[in-house]
Amino acid sequence: VVSTQSTGSSGINAEYGTTMRKAPEPGPFGVVDTMRVGMVDQRSKITPKHPLEQSELSYELNQHRIKLGMANSIFGSALPLTIQAERSSAAQIGRLPGVKSSYLHLEVFTGMDEDLCIEDLFDAPSPWEDTPQHSRCNATA
Repeated sequence: VVSTQSTGSSGINAEYGTTMRKAPEPGPFGVVDTMRVGMVDQRSKITPKHPLEQSELSYELNQHRIKLGMANSIFGSALPLTIQAERSSAAQIGRLPGVKSSYLHLEVFTGMDEDLCIEDLFDAPSPWEDTPQHSRCNATA
């Protein structure tokens, strides 16, 4: 049974509060790059995400809110305000335009520098990898 729930213009399912994943766009050669985009199953286009999956996506935010609440009850409201100010200033630090920032200060502040996750190994491609090699050579000639 396929549910015919209407989604708004933002793609958010009204009943479950989840977003539907759009189909990836084909690359420069008319083929979807599955190594960067990942495998897209047809079921994810039709059915909404499980509520537990939505909870897992916001796990780190919930943990941050719990820690701020504990700091507020133990030390008062000055410490959570200081933590939030430090976190927002660390998130604004970047590099020059066009160069991706690693946000090292934010990772150290949140403790994520000690965690090894899949993004550390397989990071997003470099900006110059989007253009095929032969078109770069032909553009300079």
